[in-house]
Amino acid sequence: MDLDVAQVRAFVATAEHRHFGRAAQSLFLTQQALSKRIRKLEDALATPLFRRTPRSVELTADGERFLPHARELLRAADAAVAAMGADDRPLRLDVLDYRLSPMFLLRRLAEREPGLRIDRIAGRGFANAIDPLLSGELDAAFGRVTGCGRPLPDELEHRPVRLEPLVALLAPEHPLAGRDVLRLADLRTEAIWLPGLGGPAEWLSYLQALSAEFAVPIDDSGVSYDLRHTLEQTRYGKQRVTLAGADMELAPDLNLKVLPFEPSPLFPWSLVWRRGKAHPALRRLLAVAGRTSREEDWCAYDPGRDWLPEGDLSLAAAARTTR
Repeated sequence: MDLDVAQVRAFVATAEHRHFGRAAQSLFLTQQALSKRIRKLEDALATPLFRRTPRSVELTADGERFLPHARELLRAADAAVAAMGADDRPLRLDVLDYRLSPMFLLRRLAEREPGLRIDRIAGRGFANAIDPLLSGELDAAFGRVTGCGRPLPDELEHRPVRLEPLVALLAPEHPLAGRDVLRLADLRTEAIWLPGLGGPAEWLSYLQALSAEFAVPIDDSGVSYDLRHTLEQTRYGKQRVTLAGADMELAPDLNLKVLPFEPSPLFPWSLVWRRGKAHPALRRLLAVAGRTSREEDWCAYDPGRDWLPEGDLSLAAAARTTR
């Protein structure tokens, strides 16, 4: 009997995830295609490998016996491909900006998967990553897939990995600095200060939605040459409130007060890649990102406590279904 390696890989992924949807995502397949491969493998072996119920996926006794041999077969197959000069270059990943959440996420992932080799590119906007992803110049990208000024092409797949809370930054002397939480409604007369407002389209559209939802104006007066300049002006200039992502590393020497918002605005970060043939390390990146996101609750969302733009609510739902 000749075994199909793709079918065996589908079996092992499902056995490890115990979930058809997550297994399909890890292999860049639809759930229908994954199920079809497993059925063909079961037909070839003349035995069922899984017990399927509405709530769980469990291995049968034959599936348990087959699993260690299936893993060994995949190790041998992968080693054979590697011996023939498989692509061993680093994964090319767009992190948008070296100061933002993707760098925090990568550091956490590197702790779990230290062998991942990644070339980081700061493309300054997810819209700038779409064409390089389609052409193969990029293997993957972080970004907010909505609001970037163009629809996501069908050739690209995405998975939400982080709903990052935004936090308020203000000087310790600010009248609101003594609070534990800053209500967005309290900023309707105060405004959120973002000098020289600019940045990627997906960020600007997010701010527009936030401003419209809570009737909080955005004050873009003044000039800022970089993040440090904005923070220095927040600390030592006029008493104003600015915001940042909770994952960003802020200058501790400025002693800024950091307060959560109520409700908490969440900025959605997804990993995006091209369907079909992928860099060998991409599967590892997606697997460790998905596992870490679930275990560290990176996509926590409570509609009574948190806020997302209406167009991003589907991302929160997708994150819950892949937990």
